Amino acid sequence: MTNEEKVQRLVFEILGILKENEHGGPIGARLIAKELDKRGFEIGERAVRYHLKLLDEKGFTKKPSPLEGRVITEEGKEEIKHALVGKRVGFVIGKIEELIYKMNYDPKTGKGTVIVNVSLLDAKNLKKALPVMRKVIDMGYAPSPFIKIAREGENIARVRVPKGKVGIATVCSITIDGLLTKAGVPISPKFGGVLEVEKRKPKRFTDAITYQGSSLDPLEVFASKKMTSYLNVIKVGSGRILANLREVPIVARAPAQDIVNQAKGRELDGVMVVGGSGEPLYGLPVDVNRVGIVIVGGINPITAAEESGIAIETKTMETTLDIGEMEHIQEWM
Repeated sequence: MTNEEKVQRLVFEILGILKENEHGGPIGARLIAKELDKRGFEIGERAVRYHLKLLDEKGFTKKPSPLEGRVITEEGKEEIKHALVGKRVGFVIGKIEELIYKMNYDPKTGKGTVIVNVSLLDAKNLKKALPVMRKVIDMGYAPSPFIKIAREGENIARVRVPKGKVGIATVCSITIDGLLTKAGVPISPKFGGVLEVEKRKPKRFTDAITYQGSSLDPLEVFASKKMTSYLNVIKVGSGRILANLREVPIVARAPAQDIVNQAKGRELDGVMVVGGSGEPLYGLPVDVNRVGIVIVGGINPITAAEESGIAIETKTMETTLDIGEMEHIQEWM
């Protein structure tokens, strides 16, 4: 790695630290240096201050007041999205593996941690969002009816809810991957896509992005492009939702189905179909000697609420959370 590349990575990490802490307020060079040290960058506060000054000049960071630390700007957030493409390639698969390793939910006891998405919206819009979310969940287009709602100043795992906002944690579909992996069933995320539904029955994938080598969550990409039509699905049973295609070896089909059935008894589901050997599912290919599993997207309820006109910021596959902290959505209605 050249010196220029090393500096680029350092700058990216500094911006990343500020982005991760954006709801926690300004942070100074000392804390940034400590966090960089954890990530393998052994530089002192003085060097951090130097790079922060350069980032200020580029408009990527700023000091809200002379006596405070730095915060990331909108320009800085855009820089994170577009810089160091090579660093982000394969990021999604790596994050999935990390979260699966961390989760420990046991479908036999119904206890443990699951993988969640975390969404932030204006507190005043919560009452409007919940009924839309509930309808999508009741139609079976979410992995679980369990959610966690956190008010201003409270936390959902490491995510702190900022002033005027409310946080909602929803179960991520990767939780199903985790259950299978923990049980010894090797599962591979293949595609995330837009699934056309007709009369409440899945018809075909109209768009799909492979997970392998991806730097972004495919479902997050499609949601941001407004390619769904949940309100039509709710009204007439036809439209477009988000879903994933996974693969497991054909020899693991039976145990995989058993685990899916066991989880369903704990209201962890979202599996639309388990296919046959090499059988394409809704237009997407499945490798030889493997079976496909189509699972609904965990962000479907939140994306539906957003489609209804509510501004929502969602972090997919954000963290793990003890399911004991979550409640059935009906408890909030």
